[in-house]
Amino acid sequence: MIYYGETAGHERQRLVAALGLLTWLSLPFAPAPAQGAPTTRDVLEGTQLGLQVDDLVQGRTATVTASEIGAREMGVVLGCLLPPGKSGSLSAYRSAEVIMPPKYRDLSGPIDMADIEGSLEALVIGSESEAERYLAAEPGWELSLSSEEIARFQALASEDAGLAEVETLLRAIFAERIRAYAAKGLAGIAPFDRGDGESSSVADDLRKSTAQMDGLHRVLPELYATLKAEPRVIPEGAEEFYFWSRIKVLGRPVFMLHHRFWSEIKGSSAVVERQYYATQFLGAGQTITALIPVAEGTLFLYVDHTFVDRWTGAGFTKGAKKKLGREIVEGVLEQMSEQLELCPNH
Repeated sequence: MIYYGETAGHERQRLVAALGLLTWLSLPFAPAPAQGAPTTRDVLEGTQLGLQVDDLVQGRTATVTASEIGAREMGVVLGCLLPPGKSGSLSAYRSAEVIMPPKYRDLSGPIDMADIEGSLEALVIGSESEAERYLAAEPGWELSLSSEEIARFQALASEDAGLAEVETLLRAIFAERIRAYAAKGLAGIAPFDRGDGESSSVADDLRKSTAQMDGLHRVLPELYATLKAEPRVIPEGAEEFYFWSRIKVLGRPVFMLHHRFWSEIKGSSAVVERQYYATQFLGAGQTITALIPVAEGTLFLYVDHTFVDRWTGAGFTKGAKKKLGREIVEGVLEQMSEQLELCPNH
């Protein structure tokens, strides 16, 4: 889960270093530049990042704001060049649990697809007051639930249920959502009932995210086709992982489901991470990191599109919501930057 907003100076340096770490920890190896490989300019021609090619080839990191479809979305594209012979950690971040800064970190765990219910046993709400929110569930923006899920919590409330019963039902709903997504991809993500006949769709947000990813169809066409494919298709030889997490936002727990896969395509390596469910506040998220052999070395690309849902409460404006989303991301990247630096800090 990575959210990112524009920064400058010192903050950008820390974010750049962290993104370098994420790339090397996410991928099984860094491909060496191949003889006759295209230049960086060739690869990025016609993309937004292509306007910053001179900075890249001179050893500087380039960041551009990606196309955004509305106020709920945050988008960024970042690139830098790793010189020939540059190596990094082979630590398998691709199977590591979700990284979160201490301020927001709470609980997380991997999901064994052969034992989903067992993998979710440690997922707990943690308070009677939060459980009451689920027992009082109704269409709207307080919680992100489908019409059927809301009905199940309402039925539970009629039985005078408590915290334990709410947690049991919440884990069951998560298990169902995990299985539906694993089987059908975006088509398996149930929309949220927002009341008054309205709904919101994480699947639609992720489709828009893919469509908005700057130049991905040109730079990594096979990966772009994979993300657009419905029903779900994972590249041959790719490895995938599922996770759950609970973070704290504005004093409340937010539960999220994540899917990550990495693949190697025609000499390039890439990792994709999708956040395809969040119980409130945060919406869909999709990030891609890639290493592409070029004549000058290895081109590192990072593409991020994140959606932040509406938030009820006096004084919580769209600007404040977006600022908080960026704060979470910057904390994640700062935490990683303390461990390893690979992209130049210019």
